[in-house]
Amino acid sequence: MTNNRATRRYFSVMFPALVVFLATSFAINRVSDHTPHVSVAIMGLMAIAIAALLAFFWAHLRYVREIDEFLRIIQIRAIIAGLAVVFSLATALGYLELYGDVDTISLFWLNPIYWLSYAVAALYLTWRETGSLG
Repeated sequence: MTNNRATRRYFSVMFPALVVFLATSFAINRVSDHTPHVSVAIMGLMAIAIAALLAFFWAHLRYVREIDEFLRIIQIRAIIAGLAVVFSLATALGYLELYGDVDTISLFWLNPIYWLSYAVAALYLTWRETGSLG
């Protein structure tokens, strides 16, 4: 399979999954009354959001398997960089929560932080290896 075809397949799953994830996340926020008791409707919306999130990872795994070795190593390095940012941040915040006078921070933000740090790393590594961003 060509890299262009793999990229088209990746985005054909990623964009719809992103729309579903964002729409259900906003719907959960809109419908929820932010109490400890969660309704069945909100749990259903959460399940849809998590399914969309799993679609992100499935699409990414399929993309990495379908591209050539050169692009694959860039993607794997970017994935590792994103994970390093998330794990380092989670550990640092955990220490601050345990030993400092810091309020608890929502784990929800680790997901967008991962994708943002992965994207920055992928752009940087692509630029470093090829001299361009595309």
